[in-house]
Order: sequence, then structure tokens, then C-alpha cells
Amino acid sequence: MAQPKGNVLLVGSIPLASVEEVFKTCGPLLGNDVASLPDGEVGVRMWWIIFVAYKTFHGHPSIVTLMQPKHGWKPTSMDDIFSFKLKEGVKSLRFDKLGYAEEAIKSYQAFRKARDAGLIAKGVRFQFAFPFPQDATFLFFRDPADHAIVEAAYEEVLGREIDQILREIPAEDLAIQFDVCTDLLEATGEYYAWSRPAAAWDRFIGPLHRLPRRIPEKAALGYHFCYGTFPTKPAIQPKDLALSVKFANAAIAESGRRVDYVQLTVPIQRDDDAYFKPLEKLKADDTRVFLGVVNSDGVEGAKRRAQTALKYLKDFGISAECGFGRELPEKIPELLKIHREVADALLK
Repeated sequence: MAQPKGNVLLVGSIPLASVEEVFKTCGPLLGNDVASLPDGEVGVRMWWIIFVAYKTFHGHPSIVTLMQPKHGWKPTSMDDIFSFKLKEGVKSLRFDKLGYAEEAIKSYQAFRKARDAGLIAKGVRFQFAFPFPQDATFLFFRDPADHAIVEAAYEEVLGREIDQILREIPAEDLAIQFDVCTDLLEATGEYYAWSRPAAAWDRFIGPLHRLPRRIPEKAALGYHFCYGTFPTKPAIQPKDLALSVKFANAAIAESGRRVDYVQLTVPIQRDDDAYFKPLEKLKADDTRVFLGVVNSDGVEGAKRRAQTALKYLKDFGISAECGFGRELPEKIPELLKIHREVADALLK
């Protein structure tokens, strides 16, 4: 099967009631403009890594829950998120499962039904995303002594879950995406600093040499490089795209297999040349680049950002800055139409 390109990327979360509603809404509106469709990361997955904290860390026999959100699992602020520590004497850790594989396999059945019913265009793949190892672990375990143990256990079970998904979903029907956020935030020097900068970079490169190699060439592989949406969007204002380009170049060069796409964030405030100029150093070759130019200011704002980006990168697809997890459900059809209109305008 030819590898997909697409003009529109949906990053992941879509705040609708069910995966069936996500496919029913997104498939017809985007048609062949997308190469793959996510299941919306509905329910607890809507809050990204909170899914791992709630489903895997909380209640684990080797982990102590120091704090959990006031309302069960859903945080109201950065002071209201899960916090954990390893029990005294724990030197190694194993997780039976994360729950991602079960979610993916179940959602793929809904995806196939929607596609067979003509709601999703033929050739569009099922897209599923995973937080990269540091992203899923460090924020919740504030004691640096716990980090290497928990991160290694997460990467090990994530590898098993990727294998499980590939046993149940045909590779040629699958797009696997890795979400990279806190790695990027830490590298700015303005977020949590868990170690010296060189070690932080190594924590990104290490899994990059291992996890993508588990994914066969027939499957599509992508990376979403993000500055977060909680408690603000973005969590930190990036100076420009230089750091995102550095991470994207590393992903493309070090994954050990073809990288089909990378997605780089663009805050609503940035339509200036200084922000986009680092795109000149992006070494994407055959990797499709998506820029997160779509935001709450609609078509004109997205076009303005895209026009500036075109000075420095002549071919790219478009996406939102991040997922739609903080958007109102009733706004989703309008946002999808904006994606399509902006993508069509760029191709003229």
C-alpha cells in the first residue's frame, strides 16, 4: 500500500460522546483530505496522560498515590493532578497493561464499520497515539529517584501494547503517532527541570532508538510535537520553531524506519517571520509536515499563519495547534470545515 500523505491532520482528541460519533462526524467532513483518522481519545483519554495516571499508576501495588484530583480523575489545575511515589525499597517495576491496546482494538472495529458504511473514505487509516515515555511518567513522579524505574516500566509495557495492536490491526490500515510534549517543554529551560539538559535530550533519543523499530514499514508513523494545552494553550509560549525543528529532525533521522509525518505547533499569537524562519532547517525529505495553524480565530487567522510559513517551507499540510480536548463539542464541525477550507486554499 502506498504511504499516505494527506493535507489535514487531526492530532488526536475530539470531545464527542463516542468513537462512533467521532468517525461519523469527521469522516464525511474531511473525506480524502486526511490520510488517517483518530478515534477522538474519548472519555478519560481526552485528558491525555491522565489516562495513564488513573488507569495504571493509581492503585498499583508498588506505587503510593500522594494526591489525586478533587473530582476523581479530572484535574481542575496543575495543583490538582495526580502525584505518586514508589513504595520504599522498590527498585524495579512492571505494569501488566496500560489499556491503550484494548482501546485501540475496540475503536478499530468501529472505524471499519464506519468505513464500510461509506462514512470514511477508502484508503484512510486508523490513527492511534501514545504519549512518549517521559511525557507519561515524569510529571506525576516528582522525586527524580523514581523516574528511571517508572519510565523503563512504561516503555516496556508500551512496547508490548504496540505489539498487541499490531497482532489485531493490519499494519497497512494503521497509523501510529507518538505525542512528545514535556520533553520539548523541559528543553526550553522554562518548565520543570528534572536533570541537566544533556540528560533530558538523551531521554528523548533513547526511546526514539527503540520504540519506532517495533512498528513495521507497512504501518504509518508520525510524531506530534506539542507545547501543551493545560492549564493554558500553549502551556509555555515558544520563542520560535527552532526547538520543534530540532526534535523533528532527530525523530526523522533516529527512528530507524520511515517517518511518515511530523506535526509542529503554532500558537494563535504567532504569524511573524521570526517564528517560522527555523523551518528552513527542517530536514523532512519525504516526511509530510503538518503545521498547527488552525485556531479559534478561524479561516483568516489560519491562512495568515500559513502564508507566513510558506516563505520558509513550500509544502505542508495543516492541523490545529493541538487536539480539540479543550473545545466545546458543538464547535467541532466548524473547526473541521476550517481545516478543509484552509487546506484547499493552500493547494491552489
